[in-house]
Amino acid sequence: MRRVKIVLLTQHAFVECQRKASIHFVARKWAEEGHEVSFTSIGHSLISRLKNSARFEVLRRQQNNRYVSLAPNLHAGAYIPPIHAFSSARPLVNRLLEPLFALYGSYLPRFVSSRVGAADLVVFESGTSLVFVDLVRRLNPKAKLLYFCRDLLQSVGAAPILSRLERRLIADFDSVCVPSKRLGELLPSGGQVNFVPQGIDFDAFEAASTSPYPKGSRNVVAAGDMLFDRQVVTELARAAPDVAFHLFGIKWKGDRPENVRLHGEQSFRTVASHIRHADIGLAPYKMKTEETYLAESSLKLMQYAHCRLPVILPDIIPATRGNEISYSLEGRNDWTSLMNQALSWHRDTPLKGEILSWNEVARRTLATAFPG
Repeated sequence: MRRVKIVLLTQHAFVECQRKASIHFVARKWAEEGHEVSFTSIGHSLISRLKNSARFEVLRRQQNNRYVSLAPNLHAGAYIPPIHAFSSARPLVNRLLEPLFALYGSYLPRFVSSRVGAADLVVFESGTSLVFVDLVRRLNPKAKLLYFCRDLLQSVGAAPILSRLERRLIADFDSVCVPSKRLGELLPSGGQVNFVPQGIDFDAFEAASTSPYPKGSRNVVAAGDMLFDRQVVTELARAAPDVAFHLFGIKWKGDRPENVRLHGEQSFRTVASHIRHADIGLAPYKMKTEETYLAESSLKLMQYAHCRLPVILPDIIPATRGNEISYSLEGRNDWTSLMNQALSWHRDTPLKGEILSWNEVARRTLATAFPG
């Protein structure tokens, strides 16, 4: 297809020391295909220091209200006003903040609005970016709009006003891209829903040939904090004190077993090496029935499968690949038996399911907005 100009609006930051989500991989592949990509971080302001000061300081230092070039055709910038609209776990706070969402979505600085005005496609990742849809439509009535929906808003703790916006706006998007058919079924009706699976950065795992672990050690890895169940990790770690548990991008409050190690936010290269050379992958989701779409959309589940790791996860997630070892969310569990089962799992066990490259994911995603 012809080369197009793409603006992405997302709460993610495109900086080296932070974890990578699907939108990072897709943006990079679009740029490699020759499209002009402006990766725009929103949902940050001076008050972001209170939530993740390290991430905010890197973002402010490198991309503060400007775009910088990361690679040919790939630019990343961060809109950082004094204050921004944000979601809270407290219903009263969310109600009080609703006027702030309307105010925040009424303006984009010149460095962003100029690129929106010239864009062929504007991509909104599920979350705060939805407040800018009406403004983007006024700035550029001809641009295609793509809703890059990764999760149910209520599952990630989004404010109710964002769910209302999603219901009102979903029919206005030229494409609604989801990584899970189940997720698409749970979205508000009226959208042009297109299923495009997640992908794998095969090259990153191939390059991670050196193990980061001590020789002869046994290691469990968990990446990402979405719906993280700290108690499950505690029980597993206590059941296997000679096994090290490596947690990436996960905050832990309170005491933890000595064999649980927190690595914070790390580059994807670092995470990839820890996944490839681990003995077990861990997906300790504290979830509800409607959140089982994660079985299809979870990047870490796909990465564990690619590296042929057994994965310990809740029984509410359907076993589809053949490497799943399930624990009960409701009943009692023999954690020692679960660990022994995972440690004895054979990596040559045949697995089911296709795993796409990010190149293919990027092409399929773009094709939903520009069919034919």
